[in-house]
Amino acid sequence: MRACSFCVVIPESNNALLADLLLLGLGPEIRPLSPETKKYISSLGIRVEVLDTRNAASQFNMLATERGVGDVAAALIPIGWREGVGVV
Repeated sequence: MRACSFCVVIPESNNALLADLLLLGLGPEIRPLSPETKKYISSLGIRVEVLDTRNAASQFNMLATERGVGDVAAALIPIGWREGVGVV
């Protein structure tokens, strides 16, 4: 695996249960995903929505309550996170 600041790792097992929506909270601001990452996630049949972490967490809680936790997933970066430093 090549080094990157944000990598997507999804099990290759056909038995893995995957949500149909992935919410990404990328800290205090919204940053675009690379076209390759978007294409890969879409090829798995997963829609991806990029938000700031606060809104992604809120959206996840609402959707998990409405649809169930098996239908939605979230990857959240803490708001104070700095790469190589951690939370400040």
